[in-house]
Amino acid sequence: MKTKLVVFLFSVLFLFSCGDGTRTLPSVTGTKYEILVVMNDQYWKAPAGRSIVALLDQNVPNLPQAEPMMNISRCKLIDFTDLLKPTRNILITDISDKYTQPKVIYSTDRWAHPQAVVQVVAPNDSVFTATMNKYGNNILNYFLDSERNRQIEFNKEYINVNTQKEIEKLFGIQMDIVQGISKSTTKKDFYWVTNDSPTIRQDIVIYSYPYTDKNTFTKDFLLAKRDSVMRANIPGEFDGSYMGTEYKYEPPIFSEVWVNDRYCAEIRGLWKMMNGGSMGGPFFSHTMLDEINQRVITIEGFVFAPGAKKRNPLRQLEAIIYSAKLPQDINSLKEVSIVADKKGAEKK
Repeated sequence: MKTKLVVFLFSVLFLFSCGDGTRTLPSVTGTKYEILVVMNDQYWKAPAGRSIVALLDQNVPNLPQAEPMMNISRCKLIDFTDLLKPTRNILITDISDKYTQPKVIYSTDRWAHPQAVVQVVAPNDSVFTATMNKYGNNILNYFLDSERNRQIEFNKEYINVNTQKEIEKLFGIQMDIVQGISKSTTKKDFYWVTNDSPTIRQDIVIYSYPYTDKNTFTKDFLLAKRDSVMRANIPGEFDGSYMGTEYKYEPPIFSEVWVNDRYCAEIRGLWKMMNGGSMGGPFFSHTMLDEINQRVITIEGFVFAPGAKKRNPLRQLEAIIYSAKLPQDINSLKEVSIVADKKGAEKK
């Protein structure tokens, strides 16, 4: 009887895990923006290892204090066992004369879900270093994009429905605003919502204005518009003080990116309170064209966290901003596949 029960349970487990032809993966381990580098000692102390540190340990731009792009941990190849294989981000290196050419291999969900893995192979130290110098930014962006996508998916489980509806009613856009970011202020063509935390404060601002000139999407215009909007709508703690952009300490960075296959102007920078007050911190913004209503929409997230690290709180806001869908995205027609059944009748 016991033997039959064991066989039955084993059969059930086997069907559960393999019946659909796929394997069940464990969840990833490790903390956000942590990466495990698999590299042996001899190369870790050589130029190959230094090229990895230079890439992953470089400072995040436009933060008031130095923080690395990613937090690095390392193990030797012999120590890369099943215990470490579920790590969320893994960079595996293999330097050996068995290779004739370098290669960079990207993969997802190799040992866990949702996992990002990159393997770099090369015949020797110098070729490996040259490969990292050439493709390093692509590798770094792969890991950063994977982390942001994880955050976007995580946010979907904790949506602040009321705030989400307010934003859609005011601007016609959909965003995955999370619970906790809920204290809002509404003005004409302007919306401000915050978690109002006394320790790590996270704010999101949305504002719009008519699209009249193609020069709108330039760094100088967008920063001038930001300064005027923030001055009018976000006062400081003292009379006459207001939010502005910090230009001297570390100038804002302007980039042209594509989100949902649409052009987007991205700005990273530092903000501070003008005319008194000591508040300041990093900000991140996307500016896009609402094609249906012919207006420009800017979505900005900024952080105030004195004495605390700001990289991850800002990146959490970035994920929310990246989730935004404009009216043309929401109203776009989806493809309809038409197939014929056995009787020849069309089905959608």
